Amino acid sequence: MIMTSDKRGCREIAAALAAFGVKYAVTSPGSRNAPLIMAIERHGGFNTIPVIDERSAAFIALGIASACGNMVALICTSGTALLNQTPAIAEAYYRQVPLVVISADRPHQWIDQDDSQTIRQNGALSAIVKASYNIKGEAETTEDGWFVNRTLNDALITARTGRRGPVHINVELSMPLTGEKEQDGSDNFRKIETIDYPETIPNDMARAMAAELADKRVLIFGGFMPPSAKLSRAMSVMTGLPNIAVLAEGLANLHGKGIWERCEALMGNLSESGISRLKPDVLITFGGSPVAAAWKRVARQWKVKEHWHVGKNDATIDTYMSLTRRVDMTAEGFFPKTATALSHLHRKGLIISEYAQNWQEYASETYRLTDRMLSNGNDENWHGASAIASLLSKIPSDWNLQLSNGMSCRYAMLNRLGRFHRVDCNRGVSGIDGSLSTAVGASMVYNKPTLLITGDMSAQYDIGALSSTVMNNRFKMVVINNGGGGIFSFVKTTATMPERDRLLKCELRLPLRQIAEAYGMVYANAPTFAELDHAAKLLVDENKHPVVVEIVTNAERDAEMMWKIIKNLYTNDKIK
Repeated sequence: MIMTSDKRGCREIAAALAAFGVKYAVTSPGSRNAPLIMAIERHGGFNTIPVIDERSAAFIALGIASACGNMVALICTSGTALLNQTPAIAEAYYRQVPLVVISADRPHQWIDQDDSQTIRQNGALSAIVKASYNIKGEAETTEDGWFVNRTLNDALITARTGRRGPVHINVELSMPLTGEKEQDGSDNFRKIETIDYPETIPNDMARAMAAELADKRVLIFGGFMPPSAKLSRAMSVMTGLPNIAVLAEGLANLHGKGIWERCEALMGNLSESGISRLKPDVLITFGGSPVAAAWKRVARQWKVKEHWHVGKNDATIDTYMSLTRRVDMTAEGFFPKTATALSHLHRKGLIISEYAQNWQEYASETYRLTDRMLSNGNDENWHGASAIASLLSKIPSDWNLQLSNGMSCRYAMLNRLGRFHRVDCNRGVSGIDGSLSTAVGASMVYNKPTLLITGDMSAQYDIGALSSTVMNNRFKMVVINNGGGGIFSFVKTTATMPERDRLLKCELRLPLRQIAEAYGMVYANAPTFAELDHAAKLLVDENKHPVVVEIVTNAERDAEMMWKIIKNLYTNDKIK
């Protein structure tokens, strides 16, 4: 006989999550959410993951959900516990990751009555979730039960359909909290089925759009998104057409020949003639927000006559101030058939252009010069960008990469990341908080190593994630230690501020060796290329413990060399 919570609403939540295929539930301790934890843990079939700190718990749930592509439940107690989860929930909203946020609450009549742990939770996340719901945990009457069932169906359907994203279910729970009843199957969940209509572009529309593009110079740009073999194949077709160039950041997770990455270096110092030579007639964008500031600057300067944005979005996204067409379908639904239609026109001899060749000459030369400036082996060339380039060259391609925001992401994206299995970064909101927790969560659901590349300030901000019991031996971590806040030496607006070092970069106390020992991690220090070679070998060979590598550099030199890479490459007429 299995005993479970006597609160019907909590049992319905557990049954609903199971019915919709949820496998992971990340919980944080508390008394008000005890019946929710009881119902989920005793239902069976869930991987229930306890994480003490709600902020870290939410980012771990984000990492799991983004890596496995499925909904993940996130459960907390009442009061400020819910508010501590908001950074990760905001990130999930802008990355279109389906978190199911379930918060325990006091009964509504006790809100604002000076009772402990009572705040206005219902609707507290309304700006950063797709929808908010409020239900009674007891659900004692027939109508209450019907309302809970209908509400849970609505919430879980909303999270995973259309533009996917987080939803918030607030559960009012009265004392006593830990009453039990026998789990007898009487609460079988009534799941409301949905029919997903096809979201692929019709053949006739694909042919019509291909005809529009056939006599134009077309540039396709991809921002962050999960990997898709179908989309990668479509882009490989596109790159074989003479009038099309495909530019994509490493976070777009595209794998294919002829896709140009390294956008910061490619666009960093184009001359006026280069900008004109590579300007497209039509810009087609997809995926999330771009990292490369140089790309955004040039794309806005172009003021193209036609800009199409492909993707399921609730808002009109006009990043480059030139949008002329919204294509409200997924990139997977749009590009494959459109690529096929364009390829057909090319075989008939109807597409003639030198645009792709212009990009080929320009990008190939830029890659050559970038590689030369990142070349390693000489400690006179030791700086953050060259160290990360050297490290990545030694990492197996079947690893997943997680990047923190700031300079870590920019260093990594100077390299060809398309060879890795998957690359992710919290670019929905682009904060430094939670990168470590997100990576720990992501490492749980990938059966090969996950490598986090992070800065020292970001690592310190989220160092509590290392205390989580869910960290496993597949988790690898590289910390760039340049005294904290290296990006403030790179960004023009802060580089010369007198207050920069004391108030922006801040003094860091990050004893990584001692922290690694405390949490059972293997530690290596890399202040030179020789030590980095040893550290990279340790990262690859160590399989019994998680590993942390500390790369020691100088922030001023890091910023100086980064500017040289993206501003001083262009000495060859081929790319001017």
